[in-house]
Amino acid sequence: MSNPLNTPDRHQLIPRFEWNARHVLEDSSSLYFRLTRELIGDGKLLVLASHIPAHQPAPNLFFSAVHYLIADPANADHPLREFFPDLTPNPNTRDDPYPVFRKFCLTHSAEIRHLLETRSVQLNEIGRCAYFYAVFCLLADRLDGDPFALLEVGSSAGLNLLWDRYAYDYGDGTRYGDSDSHIILRCNLRGNARPPLSTTLPRVAFRIGIDLDPKDVLDDDAMLWLRALVWPEHLERARHMEQAIALARQHPPLVIPGDALAVAPRALDSIARDMPVLLFHSFVLNQFSSEARARYAELLVEHSVGRRLYDLALEPSEWPAPLVLTTYENGRASEQTLAACDHLGRWMEWYP
Repeated sequence: MSNPLNTPDRHQLIPRFEWNARHVLEDSSSLYFRLTRELIGDGKLLVLASHIPAHQPAPNLFFSAVHYLIADPANADHPLREFFPDLTPNPNTRDDPYPVFRKFCLTHSAEIRHLLETRSVQLNEIGRCAYFYAVFCLLADRLDGDPFALLEVGSSAGLNLLWDRYAYDYGDGTRYGDSDSHIILRCNLRGNARPPLSTTLPRVAFRIGIDLDPKDVLDDDAMLWLRALVWPEHLERARHMEQAIALARQHPPLVIPGDALAVAPRALDSIARDMPVLLFHSFVLNQFSSEARARYAELLVEHSVGRRLYDLALEPSEWPAPLVLTTYENGRASEQTLAACDHLGRWMEWYP
């Protein structure tokens, strides 16, 4: 099913909120789902939401702005906090949250508008590393164990670059990744096919990230915003993020600031041509314009002449999100859809 969240048309706010509620929030966040049902008929809040930049995922950015503000200690006594499971030990599930939510939004409209215009959805969902790990194992197998370079497009704070410091549980009784890690990411494997998982870590020569506006793991406010992007009911996701941030502060990932269309070619040119390179990204290209997405594919074709490039994409072009590996070699591209994935790392259906 196609996903309208990447439409650049501001006038498509209502269908974007509706689609997000029906296909994403209904089984993920009961609070945001309830709020969305009222918001789509609320002219004043839709006007406020219209300040969201064209290529940002509107529902996620709007609710995250409110989440960020209500989590501020200055709002510790506000009644809206009672509806957020991550902000109160006994959340209110009886009363209608919308009147309190609406009043908060209108009272803090200037602050919300500023956040909508200056912040972006740069969630580091480390749960998706369970998908990446499976593909890294696949690539390592195809390369006969030879090392490869990793380049993440849209790294945010770079937490996914630390993928080999996490442990993975796919429900088969084996612990993959760093078996000693206290960050254990669980991913249910659906269907009959299984990815080529290995307990031996793939050999990565080096890794770098690229982001238009990297988030410094040492910046407390930036990390609070990252935390606000996690939905309020997802306490384990929030805990994993906090653990990953603490880990990243000990082992800061390298994230280069800049437009991926300008930085990626320079990064590729700096890598020895006999070194295979895997670029990977998740829910990033949906924030590119259609022209930028086309240019991204073109530059990979151009830079694959005389070398091997791979592009691993988890992008919401349809739902569930497809996990697609494209091989670029000598100017030719070959695309393979490997799996269908939950957007948060909870399950994956690997294809034969």
